[in-house]
Amino acid sequence: MLMFGWQGETEHDNLSVSAHAETLVDDFRVGGIILLGRNVKTPEQVAATLNEMQARSALPLFIAADQEGGLITRFKHPFTVFPGNMALGATRSAQYCRDAAMVTAREIAAVGVNVNFAPSLDVNINPLNPIIGVRSYGESPELVTELGVAAVEGYQSAGVLACAKHFPGHGDTSVDTHLALPVIRYDRDRLNAVELRPFGAAVDGGVALVMTTHIAFAALDGDLPATLSEPIITRLLRQEMGYDGLVITDCLEMKAIADNYGTADAAVLAVNAGVDILLACHTLEVQAELREALIRAVETGVISEQRIDKSVERILAFKRKYELESRRTVDLDTMNALIGTENNRQLERDIAASAVTLVRDEDSILPLRVQSGDQILVAGMHPATEQFAAAIRRHHANTRHLRISTQPTDEEVSEIRALIKQSAITLLTTFPTEPWTHGLVNEEEQAHLVNRVLLNGAPAIVVAAREPYNLRHFPGVRTCLATYGYPNVTTEAVADLIFGKIGPAGRLPVTIPGCADYGSGLQGF
Repeated sequence: MLMFGWQGETEHDNLSVSAHAETLVDDFRVGGIILLGRNVKTPEQVAATLNEMQARSALPLFIAADQEGGLITRFKHPFTVFPGNMALGATRSAQYCRDAAMVTAREIAAVGVNVNFAPSLDVNINPLNPIIGVRSYGESPELVTELGVAAVEGYQSAGVLACAKHFPGHGDTSVDTHLALPVIRYDRDRLNAVELRPFGAAVDGGVALVMTTHIAFAALDGDLPATLSEPIITRLLRQEMGYDGLVITDCLEMKAIADNYGTADAAVLAVNAGVDILLACHTLEVQAELREALIRAVETGVISEQRIDKSVERILAFKRKYELESRRTVDLDTMNALIGTENNRQLERDIAASAVTLVRDEDSILPLRVQSGDQILVAGMHPATEQFAAAIRRHHANTRHLRISTQPTDEEVSEIRALIKQSAITLLTTFPTEPWTHGLVNEEEQAHLVNRVLLNGAPAIVVAAREPYNLRHFPGVRTCLATYGYPNVTTEAVADLIFGKIGPAGRLPVTIPGCADYGSGLQGF
């Protein structure tokens, strides 16, 4: 019932696991482990580590990772990293979702992963949501349902257990549960129509795991967040919705839980609420306390042995169903042939090209027509702006890149103005203040600068390079695109669209206040 993460890397010489990882398997006898970015260097290193950890365990381990696609990925190059959920939402294609999930599952299974903490079935209605955003397929419960169920089918058809998250829904909050405890106060009718709808379809579709969220839902439980709530996990998910798969917590070291309940005490509450697997990703001391708290709770009768037995039986049944005993060891000699194949890369390119959304082009400046001597300026605060400049430069050699500081000085603003005057067109990239890259972007200064450029009337294209919601800050924008992320495959698709190599195909999966409604997007030039 324990799934823990570990600090430390494998040793390059003998590929042995770290001391923390050894403790999890040898001493704690966990039933599962989670791979985070700190544990991943190369496919060979990951596979050798997991082979050794599986060999140490009496029973086959669940090996989990967050390989959502887009910005939330643990396995990067040479793995195929598909555009994220909101990009898939912009394609409106369930087949793309199914195929991308299947390819992802095959590639991560090649190195020994058998559980993917995906898809996110959160319906992102709140433009201020700091942690879901483009991890959601969109704001429509119907769209999230259709695409989410297709993704579950794709993962599980390739032998990887899918995980619907974050139950009952994290799409309408403005608080990050990594940092604090949000409360949602909608009534039950609204929750049924929006938040719960995709999860109900995933349950009916046989999703293997459901991950709980550390959010309080006043209409479902007046006291406790979902992770710790018997009314939500047992009565709603198990009894009303008929779910008999595995329920796993989100990480119990997140501040929404740790600061309000304590990780160890919360674990006891979660088990009594009906949770099967407890996730703690980071700290050995916290993991030890959690484990000891569970043992004491059983010894003192706070948790019944029958409650433990029920979860263990369920866990073992899924390990048998997915034949994990016979899949403990992966072949290091053949696995690379399954990772990043040309067919997989082509699917990645096709999805990116179908996702990029031309939100507005009121002056019909696209496809862009420039002379060889004309200068194009690509400017923005985020370092990924340089990726966009490189992609544009492949079509037009006379392309200038300008990285703007988060607090532009008067001299810098003067330089920007001069460069804009010298340029036939300016492409301005915009980014939100990302929780994991704090300090790279100043959204207030970014909005001020972009609006000054637009007011000056110089030809400009604004590219919302992660959150399409950024466009709400630029009411005067006349030509703008939404990309939902910025991997190279997407920046290349943006350049192809700007120069008319591909037509605009994506449609917004969310409404941008003051800019565009759900479903907008110019289809064809």
